[in-house]
Amino acid sequence: MRIILSLCLIVCTTIQVSAQQYVTTGDFDRISKASFGIGLNTYFGELRRAPDPKLQTGLSATIGYEHLFTDQIAIRTGLSIYKIQADDSLSPLPDNKVRNLNFKATNFELVVQAMYYAFRHPASGYKDRAFANPYIHLGIGVTSNNPKAELAGTTYDLRPLSLEGVQYGGLALAIPMGFGFNFFLSRNFDLQMEVQYTMAMTGYLDDVNSVYRDPASFSETDGVDATTLGLLSDPRAALSPPVEPVPAGTIRGDGTNDSYLRFGFRLAYYLPKSLYGKSSIRCKVVKRTR
Repeated sequence: MRIILSLCLIVCTTIQVSAQQYVTTGDFDRISKASFGIGLNTYFGELRRAPDPKLQTGLSATIGYEHLFTDQIAIRTGLSIYKIQADDSLSPLPDNKVRNLNFKATNFELVVQAMYYAFRHPASGYKDRAFANPYIHLGIGVTSNNPKAELAGTTYDLRPLSLEGVQYGGLALAIPMGFGFNFFLSRNFDLQMEVQYTMAMTGYLDDVNSVYRDPASFSETDGVDATTLGLLSDPRAALSPPVEPVPAGTIRGDGTNDSYLRFGFRLAYYLPKSLYGKSSIRCKVVKRTR
């Protein structure tokens, strides 16, 4: 009986010690982080092409929450406010300068992104993560769409005016993709340097996508008179000296979707607890004895 009891005690002790060697990371590790970032955006569309030398940038600010679901794959949710703008007066093309269109927009963007890190989350926990960890990301989301234009010192909201006879929505589907580098700053902080290219599923981020309307078809809209609407649609006559407007039906936009590119930095803080609870990642714990 004493031998049996002794064997049972040894087995129970072994199981207990073994169980202490492996625990889920949610018990001791930090695998979720909140981030705040700033960046510069440049837009691509009818009023600015990728080869144009002048970036015509706008600022952005972003908050995000990221959770590591496996040792290399994370999901990040982000909310951004960003500005994009372009002006034909800054175009390198003479025909665009005569066209004389301009726009600016301050939009909101909400996206969910899958992130794949090159280096695995260390078995010993987040404190031993790589100093520099490259990653790629791909996601889906929505962006607001409310372009404005300036004419004779006055700024006009363009979406309600239907300058091309099209009433487009105030929200558009967005597909962000890109790459970045995650740098170790301290035990609980990372710095992320990131490039994000976002395709918007609309050609009206700049309010330019189709053809010129017949000026005679304009009537007072949203408090803007017909003459001003005609000038917003085709502001050649506002140049000095003025240029004759083009005929109705002339190509105004190329019918393609718009996009924007963002380069920015994020400061990320590892949270003590995850919003999703424990992770499925299992990490080895080194048992210390006094």
